[in-house]
Amino acid sequence: MPRYDYRCEGCSDVFETTHGVNEAVEECPKCGGRVKRLFHPLGIIFKGSGFYKTDNRSSSGNGGGKPGPEKIEKELEAVKEKGPEKKEMAAKKSEGD
Repeated sequence: MPRYDYRCEGCSDVFETTHGVNEAVEECPKCGGRVKRLFHPLGIIFKGSGFYKTDNRSSSGNGGGKPGPEKIEKELEAVKEKGPEKKEMAAKKSEGD
């Protein structure tokens, strides 16, 4: 069950009580005056990466760290150029065994 804080409008007493969500306290246990429920802000803690604008960003500043089209093309060309070399190196290694 959740806990709630109340303040009496008559005697300014603050008290805590536990009750269901659909229930409410209507009078002060000390003086019987009207009470109002107090609201407390919750502390939120963001753990991990991705919560700040500096996280997951590339140096190009395109946001989100995704490579731009130019970078993708350069990487594809580099892979294509290295492709035959890797096959040749694998063949040489297998011949040497």
